[in-house]
Amino acid sequence: MFPRIKNHFLKKYLAENKKNRQKKVLALSQAKSIGIVCEITDEDSYKDIFRLFNSLQIGGNIVKLIGYVNDKEVPFFCLQQLSADYFCNKHLNWFGCPTMVQVQDFIKKDFDILIDFNLRQNAPVKAILALSNAKFIVGREKNSSDLYDLFIDKSPKDNQTYLKEIDTYTKMLSGNDK
Repeated sequence: MFPRIKNHFLKKYLAENKKNRQKKVLALSQAKSIGIVCEITDEDSYKDIFRLFNSLQIGGNIVKLIGYVNDKEVPFFCLQQLSADYFCNKHLNWFGCPTMVQVQDFIKKDFDILIDFNLRQNAPVKAILALSNAKFIVGREKNSSDLYDLFIDKSPKDNQTYLKEIDTYTKMLSGNDK
């Protein structure tokens, strides 16, 4: 009963505060600023996402990462950095919306592309996607598909292949697939 009430108020809050963004399709290879939203479930998922984070930074892009940990505390292996922050359940308000200052700053950024790496639905990430100022949002989680500008259905679970698919589809959509 209580989770349904929380979910109701979260939906209401997001509907009232959802951003009217200026959407712009841009190929991943042309994006200057990239936002990454993910859920960190264990040390392996952290290492996997951090590898992708570093590979995107190599191209001279401004890349910011915000990671959600569905636990009481952020684990020791999630190292806070200038461009990577992590939050946990203690950083959420009573209906599941993130309140941490770093998350609010992330939401306000005008990313060229915001990529959701989640495979399952969770309220804090949904809130970030709904409130974001990003020009183009890409994701693969079915229950959040209404928040994406590009929904990649039947996407592989491995993040490296998913990133390659994003690159391919954004090139096609922007007309840079030559």
